[in-house]
Amino acid sequence: MKLGLLGFGTIGTGVYELINLNKGQFQKNIDEKSVITKILDRDPTKQVKDPDSEIVTDVDVILNDPEIKIVISLMGGMDFEYEQIKAALQKGKHVVTANKAVISEYFKELTEIAIENNVYLRYEASVGGGIPLIETLKEETRINRVNEIKGILNGTTNYILSQMTSEGADFDEALKDAQAIGFAEADPTADVDGFDVSRKLAILSSLAYGGIVKDEDIAKRSLRSVRAVDIEMAQDNGYNIKYLGHSYLDDHDFYGTVEPVLFKQTSIMSHVHSEFNIISITGDIIGELQFYGKGAGKDATANAVVGDVLYIINAMKEEISPKPTRFKNRIEKMGNGGFTGSYYIRVNVDDNEMLERAVGKIDTIAGRKELVISDGHFFAWTRPVDAASMNALAKEIESITENYFYARIYE
Repeated sequence: MKLGLLGFGTIGTGVYELINLNKGQFQKNIDEKSVITKILDRDPTKQVKDPDSEIVTDVDVILNDPEIKIVISLMGGMDFEYEQIKAALQKGKHVVTANKAVISEYFKELTEIAIENNVYLRYEASVGGGIPLIETLKEETRINRVNEIKGILNGTTNYILSQMTSEGADFDEALKDAQAIGFAEADPTADVDGFDVSRKLAILSSLAYGGIVKDEDIAKRSLRSVRAVDIEMAQDNGYNIKYLGHSYLDDHDFYGTVEPVLFKQTSIMSHVHSEFNIISITGDIIGELQFYGKGAGKDATANAVVGDVLYIINAMKEEISPKPTRFKNRIEKMGNGGFTGSYYIRVNVDDNEMLERAVGKIDTIAGRKELVISDGHFFAWTRPVDAASMNALAKEIESITENYFYARIYE
């Protein structure tokens, strides 16, 4: 069995090592030796360590090779990888990818092309790194009506918050640390502004609810405004701050959000640290299921990719046709308006006038249960309020100062 690999970066290298260099149990679990024979990379001088494979710089060399039955696509980005995944499926090749951006944006189209060509499109590594989540969710929806998904889905932001919590670091300091050790990209926008989480949540929600949900359907709030003083205040009151992706379906109404929240320190999610992820799925029969593991990293993600390759090889051997994934349900996209709760809010103020204006806005829109004033900040805990009202309050606060932070308290 000959395989093609698009992309030879960190994850691509990990996949190559598992398949071609016999790192792990892959070759022991198949009857016929399967290797990556062609690898797409921009650098034609890059070296490979076995004689079965070669570097190519033209993607068509892989796509037009009739002996390559499975294409592993790990390039990253959007447009080019989408085009190559689409082309591979149309040529009757099975595809494995970890690209959450492409899957979340073109889920329905690519799934339909795979069905038309009777090939597999597998994307386990697109959500949760090494956590075996996608296939489990597919199986559960055959029995359960899944109506809620929530979780810590981004290792970068969870590492940042973990450093802020354990070391007392401020956001910028923790971000630089994450970048220095390779947990965060030079441009951290996708992670800290919620796009990475919303794409993963869109994939899970589409599968769980049976209708297409896209990144744009999920409300996002950035983590950039959290400060060490917020972490400290939360801890003093028995909470930890986490960055949560959360969606639920109420009949046909879909609600989705990515936002900072406060979890009780006694909760499971409060104790998920560093690059680890946790995802909770709630079904009407099985109840709540939780999945925990490394959500990022070379080995964890490569493990999920190779697991998909192994699945396809075994299915081909047994002549098992792909089970079609269809998105037939009508879903009304309602933003984050269905989320309610009390909120923690911190506002930096320069004088009494700013303080009085900000407190007045909170009292008028959300009400408050408690107020603490200290060192140029005030901290308030609101009464229960819906997210739309809290968003309106944030705009009012922003007219007074840009230095503020708020997070829903998850009870």
